Amino acid sequence: MSFRALRERKLLSQERLAETSGLSLRTIQRVEAGHRVSYASLRALAATFEMDVDLLERELYAMNKPTDDFVEIPKWVRLLNSGLWYQELRPSRRQAHILEAFAMAQGVAFLVASFFVHPDFIVALFRVAAAFSLACGYGLSVKNRIIDRYKAWPATEMSWRQWKPVRTLRGTVLDYTFVLVVLVSFFSVVFWLAGRT
Repeated sequence: MSFRALRERKLLSQERLAETSGLSLRTIQRVEAGHRVSYASLRALAATFEMDVDLLERELYAMNKPTDDFVEIPKWVRLLNSGLWYQELRPSRRQAHILEAFAMAQGVAFLVASFFVHPDFIVALFRVAAAFSLACGYGLSVKNRIIDRYKAWPATEMSWRQWKPVRTLRGTVLDYTFVLVVLVSFFSVVFWLAGRT
C-alpha cells in the first residue's frame, strides 16, 4: 500500500499528519514522493498510524516506484482538487462521476417536469432549476476531466457512510457562503423571469 493510500485511509491531510506526527510538511511530502527518510521520522509516522515501524518501512520501500507515472500537477489543479471544497474529504473518481451524473439527471428531470406544469411562473421556476442543475453537472464534468488528465484522484475510496465532514470554522463559512451565493443567484433569475411575465 502506498503512503498516500495509508494517509488517506486515516482521513489525514498532509498538513494534519505533519502536525500529529511532529514532522515537517516537507518530510511528509518527501515520504509521499517515495524518498527515504530517517528511522526517527519513520518511528514518528508509525506511532501516528498505530503500526509497527518495521512493517511501515517494508510497506513504503518494498518496491521501487516507477518514475514514469509522475505527472507534475499545477497549483491551480491542486487548489481545484483540494479538500477545501469537501472539508478535507475528497471523493474518489467513481464517486465524483456519480455526483456529476446525479446533477445532470436532476437537471433533465426538472426540464421534463417543466413541460407538465401549467402556471408560467412554475414553468420558469422549473426551467431555471434545470439550468442550475445542468450547469453544476457540467462544472463537475469539467473538473473531473481535469483531475483525470493529471491523475490526481485519491489513492483510496471512502464509502459514503464514512463521508462525515470534519466541522471546521473555515469549512462551515465556505459552505454557508456557497449556499448563499447559489440561493441569491437562483432567486435573482427567478424574480427577473417573473417580472418579465
